[in-house]
Amino acid sequence: MTGWAVRQFKGVAPRAEPRLLQDNQAQVATNCKLWHGSLRPLLVNLAVATTLTKPGTIQTIHRFGHDIASDTQYWFHWASDVNVCRGQIFGDAAERTYYTDGTLPKVTDNALALSGGGTDYPNVSYALGIPAPVTAITATPAGTGSGIAETRVYTYTFVSGWGEEGKPQASGSVAVDVLPGQTVDLSTMDGAPTGAYNIVAKRIYRSMLGEFVFVAEIPVAQVTYNDAIDGENLGEALPSLTYNMPPAALTGLTSLPNGMMAGFVGKDLYFCEPYKPHAYPLGYVMTFDYDIVALGATDTTLIVLTKGMPYAVQGTHPSNMAQVVLNSPQSCVSKRSVAFMAGGVVYASPDGMFITNGGAEPVNLTEQIFTNSEWRSFFKPDSIHGYVYDDKYIGFYNNGTTSGGFVIDPRKGDFTMLDWYATAGYYDPQRDALFLVVAGALVKFDEGATYQTAVWRSKIFYSPHAINLGAVRVEAAAYPVSLQVFADGASIGIFSITSKFPQRLPSGFMANTWEFEVTSVVEVFSVAMAQSMMELANG
Repeated sequence: MTGWAVRQFKGVAPRAEPRLLQDNQAQVATNCKLWHGSLRPLLVNLAVATTLTKPGTIQTIHRFGHDIASDTQYWFHWASDVNVCRGQIFGDAAERTYYTDGTLPKVTDNALALSGGGTDYPNVSYALGIPAPVTAITATPAGTGSGIAETRVYTYTFVSGWGEEGKPQASGSVAVDVLPGQTVDLSTMDGAPTGAYNIVAKRIYRSMLGEFVFVAEIPVAQVTYNDAIDGENLGEALPSLTYNMPPAALTGLTSLPNGMMAGFVGKDLYFCEPYKPHAYPLGYVMTFDYDIVALGATDTTLIVLTKGMPYAVQGTHPSNMAQVVLNSPQSCVSKRSVAFMAGGVVYASPDGMFITNGGAEPVNLTEQIFTNSEWRSFFKPDSIHGYVYDDKYIGFYNNGTTSGGFVIDPRKGDFTMLDWYATAGYYDPQRDALFLVVAGALVKFDEGATYQTAVWRSKIFYSPHAINLGAVRVEAAAYPVSLQVFADGASIGIFSITSKFPQRLPSGFMANTWEFEVTSVVEVFSVAMAQSMMELANG
């Protein structure tokens, strides 16, 4: 047969000259689902019957209420970039959830987030962490006693309604000598600290054998106490001596196995005490050569993406974490571009979309598709935000002139475009669905009842001898299908293909280059062009 046929459709590769593409690669592939081999349009996005009520352009969404299998309940949303993590809390039945929104780290649960009426979820939250009391205890021995005096120092901590304990008051009381038989009056303790903290109690400790041991727990409003407890009746040692508050500017909160969470400020990486997301000991802080842009988790490895090199941080406890530089100068230019997919963490770099895992250097997923200049000028990589669905990266960009989206299928090496834009997204593993915010409305990606309009333009097919392709055949799941044919770069017409049988094309001219563009809302299996109807019938 003198002509060409495409029976398996692939994505675009602008890096190559259109004549040098593989026969089934595209110059244009928009709203296409190519992972079946056929040219199948994406389904329209399915509207979700939930209104996101916060003002502004929504940039972050998170479905809360995972004890309910629902598309509509309940959607946390923000008009800013926010990182959200479910807490690894023993016995938690209230879905305690932690997030960093660039102001103060916060925590909420179902009693707080859904309270107060309205749907600006989360409605209420607490500031994350337990502050240390400021005022030192005044300790005064009371009563009479005799024998060998015991020298004591007292301190105290704040305790949350969830039983979380903070760092003790720093200086402790002035040392006092206490005789057997005496009690000690304690006073000048702080009441509840200012701020949106969940503080309900104080715990008092006193020194014994080189450590502080538990004396009593009292309501947070109580500022005095009489210590009449014998030494053998004291409780456990103070557990929270190093439990610092998370930094106010902490961002990028990321969950790891073994009860760890991590976040960053500038070049500094912070880890919480395992299973205690309110406590961030300074002894666990790691500092990097470059400012951190984003974090991503894969298996037990934390990928630290910076303005310079990427790093892998590995370990089973914050005290034994080790950083390994991945020797590839591929910086991360968009925090919101980071997502996890099978094989590692994906992120946007000036040179393309990269994927990295804990043990290997980053791999450029778009190296064979775009040149560096094409990538930077069209996609403006610092604008990219993306999400993983069905092992594919669904990304969105805004270059200042054009906004839209793209789909990367790493397994097939396909790259296709979307002619619409989303401002936020969330993959819900419970629903196995990607939720997006499009034009301010919440939708489910590729789950509607009808197809979007797919556009797929072939490579430029070249013949060294000018020919006339007089016939075309399109096999599709339904008809009509719109087909535009180009000869030597000029359109020779747009044709409505109404059946699987060959259809004539205009004659009376010759051309060296031929290409076609399919516009369809149905699945297309193949397109073939030849010089004659007979050739197509026999081909």
